[in-house]
Amino acid sequence: MSSLPHTVDVIIVGSGAAGLSMALRCAKFADVLLITKKNSALSATNWAQGGIAAVTATDDDFRMHEADTFNAGAGLCNPNVVEMVVRSAPHESRN
Repeated sequence: MSSLPHTVDVIIVGSGAAGLSMALRCAKFADVLLITKKNSALSATNWAQGGIAAVTATDDDFRMHEADTFNAGAGLCNPNVVEMVVRSAPHESRN
């Protein structure tokens, strides 16, 4: 392990897309320490599928997509936002 600085302004835990993005933003005005896992392949970013799941088939269901979104978001999602995004997705996916 490399030696760590004695003081930093910001500590960011995680080197996925969110952690790296925040580190770049903070580095403009602060000394940043980025802590990561030993293996970058363990990053949640590597497992992310991206995009928004949209109800596009007649046998699909908005409630199932909403439940999947809450599950993926570990229950931390704003219910109003989830409903709005899931129910707007079919229209947006056609644009």
